[in-house]
Amino acid sequence: MRFITTICCILILSVGYAQIPNIKRIDSIVKAIESRKTLVVNTVSDTFGVSYSKLLTIENVKFYSTKNKLSKAIFTNDYYQKDSISNNIPTQLDVFYFNDDLLIKVISKDYDQLPAKNIVIYLNEKDLKKYIDKKTVNASRYEGVNYFIELGYNLLNEFKALSKK
Repeated sequence: MRFITTICCILILSVGYAQIPNIKRIDSIVKAIESRKTLVVNTVSDTFGVSYSKLLTIENVKFYSTKNKLSKAIFTNDYYQKDSISNNIPTQLDVFYFNDDLLIKVISKDYDQLPAKNIVIYLNEKDLKKYIDKKTVNASRYEGVNYFIELGYNLLNEFKALSKK
């Protein structure tokens, strides 16, 4: 029994250790994206009324690209109250990083916790295949990473459609 426990611990540690270089590589790509001074920024915003008449939802997406390739997308969702002192209540802020049309990292701000906490997700080609296989469609029925995979690739598709116009 002790032998099996030892083997399981070694396997868990080796899997964790094998992922560290991938995380470091992704973080270095993200750092390179953040340091680029030639990124083109395109912004798309829309406002939606909510059933409560004095409340609006404002969705905003900023696309950061180089040579028509998406490098970064920032998605925000805010509530705007017309008659309130606190006009903008942030409800969602997600930052998506792309490398050659592959979603590699997501940073999401969780406003359900006080103070707001960052959720960081690292992704790879396996996650892209999962999305292409439609295993993430209707991500609202799923929890966690599937939501970010679907939203990230939907933003990539929206960027491509806007670039063709």
